[in-house]
Amino acid sequence: MFKKILPIAAAGLMLAGCADNKAQEKALLDSVIKVHDKVMMDDGVVMKNKMLLKGIASKDSAAAVKDSADFYSKLLGDADDSMMTWMNKFNPDSTGKSHNEAMDYLHKQKEQITKISLQLDSAITASNNYIKKAK
Repeated sequence: MFKKILPIAAAGLMLAGCADNKAQEKALLDSVIKVHDKVMMDDGVVMKNKMLLKGIASKDSAAAVKDSADFYSKLLGDADDSMMTWMNKFNPDSTGKSHNEAMDYLHKQKEQITKISLQLDSAITASNNYIKKAK
């Protein structure tokens, strides 16, 4: 009797473990996507601020104003480029990867997109402050 139950119990535990692994992978992927979605919402602010900075630079002939506007525009552009590079390289498909490989990949991706989010936040804050002063 015990010999018949043991393989069934082991198979059940393995299936439960696989389901738990997939749930962990999905939860981590969802957290990566959540940061990505926040970054994407900030993209509109980046474009708006770049346009405002371009307008500031064109209205004032002082080299210092143009240099400052260009500096903050470059900060925004660099952050935007980082986001686009990350998006082009990101692959959420874990087919063919072990659970550990999938989790390692997603952890690294979350770390990268979080850094990009911080870079973007910093560039937006700095450019907002400059735009307020320049108006």
